[in-house]
Amino acid sequence: MTIKGSTALMIYVAAICAFSFFVCMYVDYRKLKNLFDDAQSGIEALDKKYLLSEVLEDQGTQESESLWSLLKKAEVSMSENVAKYRRGSEEYRDYIETWVHEIKIPISASRMIIENHGEDSVSESGIADELDRLEGYVDQALFYARSSYVEKDFFIKEVDLEEIIKGIISKRRKTLIPMHASIDIGTLQGDKKILSDGKWLSFIVSQIVDNSIKYASPDRNLKLSFYLTEEAGRQVLNLEDNGVGMKSSEIPRAFEKGFTGTNGRSGRASTGIGLYLCRKLCLRLEHEIAIESKEGEGTTVKIMF
Repeated sequence: MTIKGSTALMIYVAAICAFSFFVCMYVDYRKLKNLFDDAQSGIEALDKKYLLSEVLEDQGTQESESLWSLLKKAEVSMSENVAKYRRGSEEYRDYIETWVHEIKIPISASRMIIENHGEDSVSESGIADELDRLEGYVDQALFYARSSYVEKDFFIKEVDLEEIIKGIISKRRKTLIPMHASIDIGTLQGDKKILSDGKWLSFIVSQIVDNSIKYASPDRNLKLSFYLTEEAGRQVLNLEDNGVGMKSSEIPRAFEKGFTGTNGRSGRASTGIGLYLCRKLCLRLEHEIAIESKEGEGTTVKIMF
C-alpha cells in the first residue's frame, strides 16, 4: 500500500469516526430534548407544579429515569416541608382562637361590672367605649385566624338581612347615638333574604360599618343607608355612608392588606386589615365585593350574592 493510499484510508476512517460521534451526539441530544420538552409541556399544564414527577412519562432511558428520580426526591422533600409549616400554622391558629376566647372572658366580666355599677363616673370615663374597641380587635383577630379555613366553619342558608343589620347597629348604638347618626334600612324591611352564612356575613358588614364610623365627616352627622338592588340577575347589598370618602387613586388598593390610604394616616387609628378580610371572606363565600367612593362625599360598599 502506498503512502498516498494509507493517508486516504486514515482520512476515511477519521471521517467515519467523526460522523459516528456526531450521530451519537445528535441522538443523545434528541433524547434529552424530547425529555425536557415533555417536562416543559407537563409542568405548564399543571396547577401544582411540584407534581411533575406524577405526569412525566418514562421514556425507557437512563436519562428519563434519573430525572424522574430527582424530581420525586424534590417532591418528597417539598411535601415534608409544607407539612411542617402547615402544622406550625395550624398550631398558631389554634393558639390564636384559644387566646381570643380566653380574653373575651375578662371583657365580658368588665362589661357586667360596668352595667351593675350604675354610676355616671363609670360611663363618663370611656371604659365601655374602650372595651367595645378591644372586643372589635379581638373579633378581627379571631376571624383573621379562621379566614384560611372558612370552608370548615360556614354553612350557607337563607339569612335575613334586616335582622343582621339591626343586630350590628344595636351593638354600636352607644357610639352612634352621641354622633347623632341616622340609619336607613327601609328597603330591607320585610322578607329580604339572601343565601350566605349569617355569622361570616355579619362580621363582613360589621367591618364596613366600623369603617363608616371611623371615617365619618366632622362637618355633618353620619348617615348610614342599607338597601338591596339587583345587578345582572344578582342581589346586591349596598352599604352607603356620607363620610369623608376616598381619593379616586386609592380606590383600586382599598382591599389590599395593610393599605390605610390618606385617611388612615391622618390621625385615625387604622390597621388596613378590615377591608382586606372582607374581600378574603367574600371570595371564600363566593360573594363579590366592590367599593365606590368620592372624596368629601362618602363611600358605598357593594356585596354581590
